[in-house]
Amino acid sequence: MSQFALWLLSVMLVLAGHLFRLLRWEQFIRIYERPARGQLLRGMAGGYAVNFLLPFHVGDLFRAVWVGRRMESGIGFALATVIMDRFLDVWVVALLYAVFLLTGAPVLSGAVFYLAASLALVLALALVLLDPVRDLLKKICLAVCGIFNDSLKLDGMVFFWSLIHTFKDLRRVRKGRLLLNTLAMWAAYLASYSVFALALGSSTVQVFDLLFGRSTVNITSLGITDQLGAPSARGWFIAWYLLPLALMWLATLLPAAWRGAMNRAAGVPAAEGERYRNLLPQVDPQDRSAFLSQYFGLQNKDYVDKFLSINENITILQDYSAGSNATTMLCMDKTDTFYRKYAFGADGDKLAQQLDWLQAQQGRLPLCRILRAEQEPGCCWYDMAYSPQAVGFFRYLHSNPVEKSAALLREVLGSLEQNLYAPTAAIPNMALTREYITKKVDANLQKLREARGIRELMGYDRVWVNGVPYRNLNELSWLFDHDRLERLFAEDPICTIHGDLTIENIICRTDSDGWYLIDPNTGNLHESPFLDYGKLLQSLHGSYEFMMMTPRVTVTENRIDFALTRSAAYDGLLAALREYLRQRYTPRQVESILMHEVIHWLRLMPYKLSKDKKRAAMFYAGLVMVANDVAKEFPGEGVC
Repeated sequence: MSQFALWLLSVMLVLAGHLFRLLRWEQFIRIYERPARGQLLRGMAGGYAVNFLLPFHVGDLFRAVWVGRRMESGIGFALATVIMDRFLDVWVVALLYAVFLLTGAPVLSGAVFYLAASLALVLALALVLLDPVRDLLKKICLAVCGIFNDSLKLDGMVFFWSLIHTFKDLRRVRKGRLLLNTLAMWAAYLASYSVFALALGSSTVQVFDLLFGRSTVNITSLGITDQLGAPSARGWFIAWYLLPLALMWLATLLPAAWRGAMNRAAGVPAAEGERYRNLLPQVDPQDRSAFLSQYFGLQNKDYVDKFLSINENITILQDYSAGSNATTMLCMDKTDTFYRKYAFGADGDKLAQQLDWLQAQQGRLPLCRILRAEQEPGCCWYDMAYSPQAVGFFRYLHSNPVEKSAALLREVLGSLEQNLYAPTAAIPNMALTREYITKKVDANLQKLREARGIRELMGYDRVWVNGVPYRNLNELSWLFDHDRLERLFAEDPICTIHGDLTIENIICRTDSDGWYLIDPNTGNLHESPFLDYGKLLQSLHGSYEFMMMTPRVTVTENRIDFALTRSAAYDGLLAALREYLRQRYTPRQVESILMHEVIHWLRLMPYKLSKDKKRAAMFYAGLVMVANDVAKEFPGEGVC
């Protein structure tokens, strides 16, 4: 064969090698998403072209950035897959050098270099499998990423996360196809090197060492042509290197039908029926950052593992979690959009009780529709139907006349009374009532007395909230007297209740007059509808939802200051609720209902001290204000 024919054959062979590299690289990506093959081809061609001009394999970074910007999983993930691709090359090149060395070829320098590199990779992977080393590396990753601003910190954490999971998820790659692509790729490359060597009058080992020798790390592909000597040989090499890249780029410009035919001819698998894992289920950058900070900070490792196993096939659009230890998220999968709620440990057991309540009461009340659910020891989750026409009562109240909202609230309370409270009425159990007072009142007051920050506030006789003086809890201790509460609650009706009937747990439909309830709370001990009314008062009287929207609070000695907002709609609905209670119940029963509101605020405090410490003083102010209102409406140290 002529020199040109040999050269042309070597170009076709290296082009085939690049094709099999593309197919192998695509295998790592297809675990998480369907890549655009044209963009992969352009990224490879561009990366090799950059390596031709720049040292230190900068072109691999170009390949990752080019492709990553065009993928759902981003640049960090693309870089991780490129690194995986190169890691496999290191081991293959080390093996080939060992073979050449055994045949007597003078390649000792390259063989030693790649042997050391491959052993270092094996050692690194072995060390990473050890828990102490792996945990230390995670903390180092978090520390390094923490040097930068929030955006770069998140990018860094996503990259390290991608790198870890690209290696972990190798088990999901079809091993037979991976081996076939690797063998075919290197067979094509070696054949190309051999034919090209014939064209130059050289040897396969010399061409191989020219391309992969130790000096190629810091020398460009253009720079290594200096070792060829003759200008003609250098010209043949430059053309041999660049022509396949130009053909790869041009292939992406072919008509779609031609490219599809080429894919089928090359055995590129189709996407039908494939399911992809989510690299990270969260869409919101803040949610991603919070989760990755937990992961790299080694916080609650069991939670992270279970979170991933539960949510591996969904995309999390928004986190709607509120005042509980359960997480509620708006999610989507391939077919539907829905809310997912889950919790672990003791909170998972609590959520399982909530799920049982929802399933047991489906025939009595309008409730959220459960799509899927799963319970196991220490973990519970369920999915709720999503409708764009369904909005929380808070939003409904502020976009409709108060009279319409009041009518809806009366309908909710009437339905509860008729379909839940009355049919499940039970005989009062004073033992449970006493336990309720002991656990929900006495124990929580003691927690406040022991809580750092709140303990100092409780030492004052007066507390100033936004410039208004209020009697502190020690001045209102008679309100919480155990015997007084026992007498007050003795005549409360007992039945099955919702248990967390706040404004945000009533969902209204904007396309009809319909409504439904979500998020019941079981295990209240003293199961009285007065607790449900107290929860409504916590919203409408205590302004709980507005407090949740208030970001900051300042405390100076006995002064608590924050931007307390309240709407006329809340005032109107509160008046309607108070009128409903006045017409239905005696003053003594209304006092009981109001005391249950106070107890709800008291029960809220340990959670806020644990999960929202910076704003805990604001909720303590809410407790003080509602306690003062009750004391003012029902003065004296006894039951009216």
